[in-house]
Amino acid sequence: MTPDFDGWQHMDWFVEIDTLEFNLVAIKSHNENNPVVKEQWTEWPKGLPKFIALPLGYFPSKWEKEPILTPGQESKLKAQWIELAQFIDENESISLEGNTFTIEGKYGSKFSFDASMEFSLWLPPNSLHEHEKSLRAIRNGASGKSNLGTHMEYLGASHATWKIDTGIQDDGLGWCDFPLHVKGLELRQYEAWSTFIYPTKEYFPQNLRYLMDLLIEDYQIWEILHDQEVKRRKELAEWNEKWPNGRPDDWMYL
Repeated sequence: MTPDFDGWQHMDWFVEIDTLEFNLVAIKSHNENNPVVKEQWTEWPKGLPKFIALPLGYFPSKWEKEPILTPGQESKLKAQWIELAQFIDENESISLEGNTFTIEGKYGSKFSFDASMEFSLWLPPNSLHEHEKSLRAIRNGASGKSNLGTHMEYLGASHATWKIDTGIQDDGLGWCDFPLHVKGLELRQYEAWSTFIYPTKEYFPQNLRYLMDLLIEDYQIWEILHDQEVKRRKELAEWNEKWPNGRPDDWMYL
């Protein structure tokens, strides 16, 4: 970075600070107009470290004695976040407000989800604030089984993890139709709540890129959800055969 260039002068300070959007916009501000940066962004935001939660995604406790990331991991994650920030900025199919992404698929689908820096996961749009307290407790090893209400909150947070919104209205009974542009599917409907896309990569920015590519491509995503629906129905049939009168009515088994 040249000594005359100050990326913070190009920062949009109207973006909420404690969000993924702020962190990615900060990366953009240090690259987009930087005279030493060419087609590929390379610069990490300089100074103001208390504003930038990435690359780890959150600010660790001051009582932490050992670094959570090794220097090698930190360097790799920074490069991946910079690459992702440029991909998002240059892709018209992607919009981000706070922590909520909206993705336009090439066949007209409209997907949305929240991305959590702190927990390195995605969940339904506009639900991060609702679940973050429970997710933090779960990360710290809590189960909440001593209190039914707390346990149910933890279950809700766990159930929201890796779920996205496919943008398709259900039929009132909890079923959604698969899009007509996807051919050769055995089933034509899936349960609206069962829209989980699971990570496949080592680091969160890689997994976000994987998810976004799926959603923009707007085809394989539906094949994945279809295969999961087939598996879910098979498991449900096996469960009903094992428990014909319903499962034990004890919340501790949930």
